[in-house]
Formats: sequence, structure tokens, C-alpha cells
Amino acid sequence: MIRPLGAAIGCMLFGAVMVGPVGGPTMVRASLAHAPLEATSSVHFANPGHGKKPANGTQGSLDWAGYAVTGPVYSNVSGSWTEPAASCTANKVEQAAFWVGIDGYSTTNTVEQIGTDSDCTKGKGKKAGGPNYYAWYQMFPLSDVVLSQSLYPVAPGDSIAARVSVAGSTYTLTITDGSKWHFSTTQTPLVAPPNSSAEWIAEAPSSCNGTKCKVLPLANFGSITFTGASANGQAISWSGFTNYQINMTNKSGKKTKAQPSALGSGGTAFSVAWKSN
Repeated sequence: MIRPLGAAIGCMLFGAVMVGPVGGPTMVRASLAHAPLEATSSVHFANPGHGKKPANGTQGSLDWAGYAVTGPVYSNVSGSWTEPAASCTANKVEQAAFWVGIDGYSTTNTVEQIGTDSDCTKGKGKKAGGPNYYAWYQMFPLSDVVLSQSLYPVAPGDSIAARVSVAGSTYTLTITDGSKWHFSTTQTPLVAPPNSSAEWIAEAPSSCNGTKCKVLPLANFGSITFTGASANGQAISWSGFTNYQINMTNKSGKKTKAQPSALGSGGTAFSVAWKSN
């Protein structure tokens, strides 16, 4: 997730199209992507596809924490989570995104993803900052699309289920908030994606000024548990996949920002714990 600098995060004016129930855009913005940033270090990088991959190993990232799988061509990815509360103790912008997607690990040219955010906003004038929750999807390199908060509200404790599937050249991105609402959209990418990886990720989004990007402080979300995590109908731990545990660290790799647990529930569940900004 990459967002332009100087954006009004609290009003969600940071780069996408906001949509209502029929998908009609009400606000246009110009962001880059929810794709990972690559670190300057050769051993700590956000997209492990740019470095040497160990088999079923652990990777370091500047902005991702969770799991990714490679191996076959992927036709679908699914996962569920309970929306965590953002603990906002300072008057500053901090963000945390949670999503499932295809292609983010293996390439930065295309990413098809859908998820939610638990963010902290900075107050302006007499308007106080604080937690902000919302859902979104993206077909990178197109801008991300933020769902209307009035029509698709997200709150801490909500049960979120998300899925990305592909048939031919058509992608269907779906997200459900318990019995509150259901959203689904079909999209055709600008370029043909390889569908070569699947991901379940907690992310520190990035902001950009032109081509210069930086990872934003990671909002304190406490912890989040992904359940029902599957790709092509198989668990993350399936023997036909090569799976990677991705730890979020600072540039030196000496400080952990978010840490995923080992896989549980037959390889379909894991938690990510927030450690630091």
C-alpha cells in the first residue's frame, strides 16, 4: 500500500476512488499501490522475490508481516480476521492494513488485493485525530479503491472475510463484514498478471512524494489472527506450496515491528503481533 505525502488521511483523500454500493466513484485520487517497498539492505527487503528465497523459510520486510506461498498458478486466495482496534496515543499518522491477495510476493508489476485498515489520524485545528477504520481493494498498477465508510462501515471487533479469485482474465474481489454488509467487484487488469503467489499480510503502508517513498509508522493494532487462510482451496502449509513467514523489521533488521506466529489449525491460521512503530 503506497500513499502520497501530504494527504488528508482522516478524510481518506490519500489517493484512490471511493465507491458506493453500485461501484460508482465519488472521489478520485492518484496513489501508487499496496505493493511492498524494497529495502536498501540486501538481506532485509519487502518483496522477497527480489532476493534469494529459502525453501519454506523466513523473510525480512520493511512493511509486511504474515505469510506468502508460491508454487502453482493461483486461482484464488481467502482469509478471515477480526478487525483490531488501533491504539492511538500520539497525535500523528500511523497506519496498519490487513489483506489477502495474489502476486504481491512474486512481483511488484501486478497485485490484486482486498482488505481493511486500522489507522491513526492526526488532528487538524479543532478536529481531533484518532482511530479510523475502512475497507479497500486494489488492482495495481491502478489506484486503490476505498469503500464508502457510510455504506461499508468497519469497526473494531467486526468479523471480516476476504477473497480474491480469477477466471480467465477476470478477477473477483470480495469482502464481507459479518452480517453488516457484503461487497464484491469484478475487475480486468491492465496487464496480464502471473498469478504466481498468494499472500495473507499485515502491512505498514507507505507514502510517496513523486518517486520517493517511505514506510509510515505502523499503528499499534495489538494483534490480529488470520483464519481460514487458503489458496486454491489448500492450506498455507500444503506440501504443494513453498511458504514463507515474513517478519516486519526496521532497515537494520535489529528491531522487529510485527511478528507472525507459527501456522496452526492445520496450516490455515496464524497471528501477527505488533511490536513497535
